[in-house]
Amino acid sequence: MLELNGTVIVLLISFLAFIWALNLVFVKPVSRVLEARAAKVEQDLALSKVSRSEAEVVLADYQKRLVEVRNKAQTIINDAATAAQKVRNEEIGKVQTQGRERLTAARAELATEKKALVDQLVDREIELVNIIMGKLIGAGHQATSMDRVQVKKALEEAC
Repeated sequence: MLELNGTVIVLLISFLAFIWALNLVFVKPVSRVLEARAAKVEQDLALSKVSRSEAEVVLADYQKRLVEVRNKAQTIINDAATAAQKVRNEEIGKVQTQGRERLTAARAELATEKKALVDQLVDREIELVNIIMGKLIGAGHQATSMDRVQVKKALEEAC
């Protein structure tokens, strides 16, 4: 059987004292450090979740404002393009009106010049007819019977 003597008891007591001292010196401080570290990790994790949710709110707000600014910018661009188109159309209208006025004035001037030239041609044509008739019929012939109105009408139709 097992014999209990003083050595086993002293060995048992010294072993228990060693375990108690080991627990007191190493295990409790290490477990306190590990618990503090775990608490710090949990706290940092909670803070990071809060920070992440705040960052998501800020990001959503930023994106919303960015969309608003882009829409506003697009509206400004569209308004400016519309205004520019309106100014362009007005300027084109002015140029077209001026062009029409110049064209009308030029046509009137040309008509006046044409009338003056036809009047000059009537006299010349009557002279030419008299010269030709004089050469064909004789030197003493003059075409007094030519109507200036009919000659003018014929010239205007020819032009």
